[in-house]
Amino acid sequence: MRLMSYCPLQTIVVLRVQIHTNIISMRYAIKNQQVTLYLDNPKRTTETIARQSFAGSGLSEQTIISVLNAVVIKYRGQVLRSQQSITTIFLRPFFAFFKKSGNSWPLTSADWQITIYSFFEFYLTDTTWSKGQSRYRIGMWSGRVASLLEFFVEEEIIPRDVKIPKIRRKWIRSLSKEQALLGQPHTDLTTKPKKLLLDINIGITDADYLDTIEKKCRNLVNVIRTICQTHWTRLMLDGETGRKLADQVTDSEIESAITTQQYGTPRQNGGPQIRYASPAYEHGLAWALALIRHSLANGNTKDCVSLETLRASPFFPKRLFFTRKKHEHYGVLENLTAMSHEQWQAIQLPAQFYRFSGLLTNVDIAAVCCLLIIEHPSFTSEALQDARLLDVRGKPYLLLTDNNEHSILSLDKPRAGNRKSVVLTSVSQKLVMDILQWTAPVRKALRRCGDKTWRYLFLGVTHINGQHGHLGILEGKVNYLTGRNTNIGLTTIYPEFNQHGLEKGSFDFRRLRNTLGVIRWFETGSIIEMSRQLGNTRKVALENYLPPALLHAWNTRIIRRFQNFLIILAAHDEPYLLEVTDFSNIQDLQHFVAQLVSDYPPKTSPLGNEVQRRLGSDQQKEAVSSTSTPSLLSVQLSPKSLGILYAFCDYAKQTLSDDELKKIDALTGLAPQQFIDIGSLFRHAAESESIHSSLREMLDVPLLKQVHGEALAMQKYLTINFPKLAIKDDWMERL
Repeated sequence: MRLMSYCPLQTIVVLRVQIHTNIISMRYAIKNQQVTLYLDNPKRTTETIARQSFAGSGLSEQTIISVLNAVVIKYRGQVLRSQQSITTIFLRPFFAFFKKSGNSWPLTSADWQITIYSFFEFYLTDTTWSKGQSRYRIGMWSGRVASLLEFFVEEEIIPRDVKIPKIRRKWIRSLSKEQALLGQPHTDLTTKPKKLLLDINIGITDADYLDTIEKKCRNLVNVIRTICQTHWTRLMLDGETGRKLADQVTDSEIESAITTQQYGTPRQNGGPQIRYASPAYEHGLAWALALIRHSLANGNTKDCVSLETLRASPFFPKRLFFTRKKHEHYGVLENLTAMSHEQWQAIQLPAQFYRFSGLLTNVDIAAVCCLLIIEHPSFTSEALQDARLLDVRGKPYLLLTDNNEHSILSLDKPRAGNRKSVVLTSVSQKLVMDILQWTAPVRKALRRCGDKTWRYLFLGVTHINGQHGHLGILEGKVNYLTGRNTNIGLTTIYPEFNQHGLEKGSFDFRRLRNTLGVIRWFETGSIIEMSRQLGNTRKVALENYLPPALLHAWNTRIIRRFQNFLIILAAHDEPYLLEVTDFSNIQDLQHFVAQLVSDYPPKTSPLGNEVQRRLGSDQQKEAVSSTSTPSLLSVQLSPKSLGILYAFCDYAKQTLSDDELKKIDALTGLAPQQFIDIGSLFRHAAESESIHSSLREMLDVPLLKQVHGEALAMQKYLTINFPKLAIKDDWMERL
């Protein structure tokens, strides 16, 4: 690869995003018995600080320095919110404790132990430093303060034999860790919990149950992808329409009007002149969009296109966008937009205008983050929102590969402490290209006014202190997905989200990413593949991203099925059987009994004989006894054949419908689903660590793993070129 200078119109192939790694990081200063902490905030325009006074605590400056050094070491590089909170949940009560108690700095282990216990009691009960409830104090101590004190032990500020008290609380909801999926809101403990996208059903087979969950997850992801892609496509169309309108007025016409101070055209009735950018003027919209273009190209402040600046301009009316009156907003935009009438009316008036001006908003970036996460689940929304194009030294993070065909996106994940790189899909590459083209004027304007945020990827117009249209970073946080307070979100514009259960409390970036991980688990049945998809270790994927909600629901279903199984065996000939089971009608009960008879053949388990004796008929016993016995499948594999099989499985899942997957080919008598099943079987055998020793020898697991690894390496190339593969009869050419 070779480094290239940054150019918004250049073909982008590699975008490297660096987060929270500024040269100037968290530090502190002490003056007049007051601590001033300078916090990490890469998006700052001014210093972000937090102050705490230790006057009256009796602590020496040298003691304070040792404490602050440890705090800085532990919290340097963490997100701004964590650095801000530690000053209030630790430093404030820590200084207040020494001030109120009058204790001196302990020197021995015994003194330290007494001091720690006293501080623990002070933290939970004293109301001078905080009015917070006990639940809040306990949470802060357990989550932050105790871990920081343990870090003091590691740094040898506190002796190693001192015990740090902890509080363990039992929560019913913590059984599943509340790792929610899309469409799954937080539930009230007084109601029956719904921990999945759909209800827990114990009456259907295991395969049907998992298939139902997978289809629901895929459906919700497709809903999000379709709506967000539609939003972005229509945004590009509106921006192009606005650009064509703005081209009707040249910069020379604007400069001439400014020079001659001719800001409008006379009225026919002889009244005050109509301003050029007024909605009442025939060409007012074209002038307004051209003036935005001119201001971005020549402005030297972040508010060069703000609503306040426009109202103060002699070209625009003073009451611009105050109401929806005809002369106060550009009503003609509704006839030009690619959005529907209902969607257009949900957008605020300034946002409608900025949309045609080619300026992005937070709602647009929220849609982009959804699309990029769907395309590349290894990226978190926080990492994407903090993406930068250049580092503080001006080093470009845009690189070109030699073939100029594929793109690679690389960005840091601060919590994971590493960088993840993926090959951009055609969808995500086009998104990045569109973003760079749209943000180029804003980037140049911010750079002219000396604002460091011009290096960030997502730029546009924001709200600052209630003022519209200031240039700056767009983060597209979850508030802009579902709306909050005065903010509108995607769900406000597109009611289709709510129709599918994607609303506030059940739709966010975390749930979207979790759901994508679960879908990968459904596809492969492999924790390894799921961890690769999410860019995490197997342990992290198992503990955090394979949702405990899913496992909890699955375990609940198994338990309920087994309970009903035992109840049916015990009361199979009683008239109250339906009442004591969980079924609402006799049809569901009969269906469940039929499953039991089929799932528990005789001589397979102690319960199997009881099921057949109590529930089975003579015909069913004969049918079960005549079933074929399990046998071994012998397959001769090579890395290439296995790689082609894996590539076909991925291709079939992405391109074929459910009916096409089950359609049997007339020539071979096989269906695509059978190849997918055999591919999953090979993956499980190669990646499972729990195969019995006798079976491992039979399967030749070491050789299978070697072939499997080589096949995975070949699969990446085969997957890209699989649609181009074809079978050709070339025997005649050899005659």
